[in-house]
This record gives sequence, structure tokens and C-alpha cells, in this order.
Amino acid sequence: MQRECNSSELELRWIRILLTIIAIPVVVMIFRTLKSIFIPLVFAIFLSFVFAPLTRFLRGRKVHISITMAIMLVIILLLMLASTMLLAAATNSLVTGFPRYQENLILRLQSMITGFTELSARFDLAVSEFMQFDAVQLLAPGSFSISRAVSNVMTATLGFSWNFFLIIIFLMFIVAQDGAMTKRLSKVLSKNDQDRTRHLLANIQNQIQRYLLTKTVISLCTAVVGMVLMMLYGVDFVLVCGILLFVLNFIPNIGSIIASAIPILICYMQSGMDLRTITFSLLIIATQMLFGNVIEPQVQGERLNLSPIMVLVSLIFWGWVWGIVGMLFAVPITSAINIMLIQIDEKNLISAIISS
Repeated sequence: MQRECNSSELELRWIRILLTIIAIPVVVMIFRTLKSIFIPLVFAIFLSFVFAPLTRFLRGRKVHISITMAIMLVIILLLMLASTMLLAAATNSLVTGFPRYQENLILRLQSMITGFTELSARFDLAVSEFMQFDAVQLLAPGSFSISRAVSNVMTATLGFSWNFFLIIIFLMFIVAQDGAMTKRLSKVLSKNDQDRTRHLLANIQNQIQRYLLTKTVISLCTAVVGMVLMMLYGVDFVLVCGILLFVLNFIPNIGSIIASAIPILICYMQSGMDLRTITFSLLIIATQMLFGNVIEPQVQGERLNLSPIMVLVSLIFWGWVWGIVGMLFAVPITSAINIMLIQIDEKNLISAIISS
């Protein structure tokens, strides 16, 4: 009898594993196909985490839920207005200032191609067939406009406001139903399961709140230091690069590299590869390394409990599923999944692989 029970439990375990293997690709494809719905929902959930201290404070003061939602809406609208104004100013500076860099970029690209061709000819490398294009024609104003391309990118970024209404609707429903969660749990779960579920949700909320707060402060400090360096060295587009330094630092590993490369490229187009550009580049890179590799790990500590390789894997995976938005949310989403897996089974294999 004992052997039959063990065999039955083993069969059930394998059935669960196989069903999980089948379900994961289906769920991933649903997330990817319906990203226009899930992305605003995820934004709303993260905003509810951000506003959780405020909602708890107002609930403790017996403030009506409608007033709480109105206060949140006003704060979000003010932040959106400030962000839109910053992006509009950045777009305007790019559109008006970038055309004069087009000629410099053409000249430097031609110089690089000529130097590479001469070097390859010296070592008898057959690369002529790979260099059959005209840099001037490629970057000519009639065929390609840097200002138009950058303007399109900024316009696409501003297009995020199209989902603003859906995000607000999701957020209001989440906040309105927050107080009813305890009543719903009491109807379907035992006392121990209720405590366990509340502990799980509180743990996820606390870790994501700490991650977002730490990441925001670190990214803001990085952007401010980068903007100060740009002003000291006379590098153009300070506001644009400051915004990019702030936003891209939310993308682990890759974001800081791209954020550093943009102001370095602008400095290079201004004065070429001279001592000024080299010094500025070293300082920008040192700033990113200081904040990203020294200060942030010290402040963040073991709160997220994710291995570095899993951070990179989650970045690639969620980037494939939801694009840039997925990269921004890759770490907190993976951390939340890890917390839930640990609560279900502390010794599960997936959590052991994910955790640091």
C-alpha cells in the first residue's frame, strides 16, 4: 500500500511538471500577444506599490477612498506634465541642434572608412567588397536626417501617454479593491493561509518598493553627475543626455553602457578624439561604474536575491516579450516570481537557480 501511494505521488508530481512545461510557453505567448493590455496593467501594479505608503497613511486617517484616488491622480498628472515638458524641450533641442553635427559625423565616418581601407590594404586584407557604400550618400540630408530619426524616437516615447488612461483605470481599481482583499481572503482561505498570503504580498511589495526607491535615487545621482560633467566640458544636449542617463539606468547592465556611450559620442563629434574627449569619456565611465558597481550593490544588498546571470537572462527574456518596457521591469518581475516560488516551496529547483 505504501509503495502504491509513493508511486501515485510520483506520477502526480510528473504530471504537474509536464503541465507546467506545457503551460509556460502558452502563458508567455499570451503575455506577448496581449502586451497592449498587460503593460498598462503592470505599470498600474507598480504604481500601486509606489503609492502604497500614501494610501496606508490616508486610510489610517480615515480618508475616503475617492479622495485618496483624487490625490493620487493629481500627483500622477503633475509628474506626467513635468515629464512631457522635459521630453518636449529635449526633442526641440535635438531637432534644432543636431543638423550641424551631421557634417561632422559624415567627415569622421569617411575618415574611419579611409583609415580602415588603408590599413586593410597594408595587410593585404580583401575587405573592399564590404566597403562598397558611400557615407556621404548614406547620411545625406535628402536620404537620412539624424534630427528626423531622433525626433521620431522621442515622439514614440511621448506616444506612451496613449496608454495613460488605461493605466489610470487599472490603478484606480487596484486601489479601490485594496481594502476588500482581506475580506475575500477570509472567505476562501484558512487563517494560516491568509497570514501566509498577506506575508507573501507584503514581501513582494516591500522588495519592489525598496528596489524602485534605490534605483531611482542611484539613477538620479548618476544623471546629475553626468550633466555636471557635460556642462564642465562644454558638451551639448545636457538635458537630453540627463534624461537618457536617468531612464536607461533602470535597465540593468546594458542600459548604463548605452547611457554612457551617448554623451561620449556627442563629445567625440564636437572635438574628435582629443584629450578632452578621452578625459570626459573616462569620467563618465567611472561615474557609471562607481554608482552601478560599487554604491548600488552596497545599498541594494541582498534584497532582490537574484544571481547576476539571471538578471541578464531576465533582461533578455522580458525584453523579447515586452520590448524596452520589459527590460525596465525585468528585475522586479523576476524578483516577485522568485519570492512566490520560495513561499510555495523553499527548496524548489527554479528558485535555487534564480537566487544568488
